[in-house]
Amino acid sequence: MSEPPRTHWLRRWPGLVLALLAVLMTAIDNRVIAQNARPGLAEFQRPPFELPIWLHGPMFAFLSLTLALIAGLLWYEEARPFALWWWVAQLIAYGLWAPLSLGLRLHYLAAVDAAIFLVLQVVGFFVFWRDSRMAALLLLPFMAWTTYLIALSYEFGRLNT
Repeated sequence: MSEPPRTHWLRRWPGLVLALLAVLMTAIDNRVIAQNARPGLAEFQRPPFELPIWLHGPMFAFLSLTLALIAGLLWYEEARPFALWWWVAQLIAYGLWAPLSLGLRLHYLAAVDAAIFLVLQVVGFFVFWRDSRMAALLLLPFMAWTTYLIALSYEFGRLNT
């Protein structure tokens, strides 16, 4: 039996563009929230394991681009709709952390959001593996950072309640 014909690669690029736009909008929103929150952060007690603040911006930029690349790979590999919707769920959870933590200063709720995001990533690893192994592997640095965000959010809440 022969394989079904694949879609021409030029028809698959709109998905990458849409994913990049969605992640870019989330990243810009999170950047604006972080900039507006910066003056008030000095009044908070900080966890001893917090990484230097200058590292957070580049890390979020790297992870935003990684999230867009994951979506692009899933789209390019013609992943199942379930995998694409799973990515959308991850984008929503990713987009909620900064407003909860930095904007509203609901640190415990931000920790819960990050924990949900981590569960979505772990399950997403297996969901994406079937369609694009590279997309699944790109979740690994995200999982490490999300674990850090859970601890950071929880500690901010504990120290400043």
